[in-house]
This record gives sequence, structure tokens and C-alpha cells, in this order.
Amino acid sequence: MRIRPDALATFDAHRQRRFYQREAGGQLFARVRGDHWDIVAATRPRSQDRRGRFSFRPHRASEQEEIFQHHVLGLDYVGDWHTHPENEPTPSPQDFWSITEVVRRSTHHLPGFLLIIIGRQPFPDGLWASFHSVGGTQLDAKKKCLSSFTEG
Repeated sequence: MRIRPDALATFDAHRQRRFYQREAGGQLFARVRGDHWDIVAATRPRSQDRRGRFSFRPHRASEQEEIFQHHVLGLDYVGDWHTHPENEPTPSPQDFWSITEVVRRSTHHLPGFLLIIIGRQPFPDGLWASFHSVGGTQLDAKKKCLSSFTEG
């Protein structure tokens, strides 16, 4: 798995560095070739999203439109990202429930989806990554994402 610089820049631009900043988030899009996912795009928050200091609720209709737009470009939706106002982020029960529901309700050909959470610390410490399978298992995906920081 690789996260391209443009996607990393999106994460970094929305990190909650100040006490008044609200959570932000978006979707992840990749070129998928077998087991290799090349994450080339991370969408930005939308004006219709509901954002609070400790919460992020995406506008689902806008997300579906983004999926259609990226599909035309040959990119697969592979998961979601959002920020947390903590140095090293940890998912909440709501985060796990949300990504599990996305995996369960989506029509897709992938074995599951990624959940990435961005904290206040620089990468890689300020990044949480987990993979959530169709079968309901959760795997730590941070080590897979770390190659993004060493490959350049």
C-alpha cells in the first residue's frame, strides 16, 4: 500500500492543530492492482458535512457523487479518513461502527476498507490506519502505510 503525497498533503492541511479547529474528513481513492493499493486521492471536507470539535459526519449524497467521479477516472473507493484532536489518534467506538457499516452496506469487489485517522503529531506518529474486512475482522494497517513515508 502506498499513500501518495497529494493525499498526505490533504491530511496535513486539515490536522487539528488549534483548540478551535473542527474535525475534518473525506474519502480515500486508489488504483487497486491485486493486493497493492496506491492511494492517489483523499477528498476534502464538504460544506454539507456536519463538523464539530469532537465529531465528523459526512454528507452521504456528496460522498456517493465523489465515488462516481473517481470511478470514471479508474479509481476505487478504498475507505475513509478523518481527524481527531489528539496527538496520537485512537478510534472511538463510533469510528469502528461507522467503517463497519460502510463495509457492510457498500457494493464493492474489495476485501474491505481502510480507516485512517489523523492526529496532531506529524506523520507517522500522528496517523492511525486499520483495515476492516468484509468478514468483520480488523487489522492494523499502519505498518503498511509507513512505506509511504520511506518510499517518498
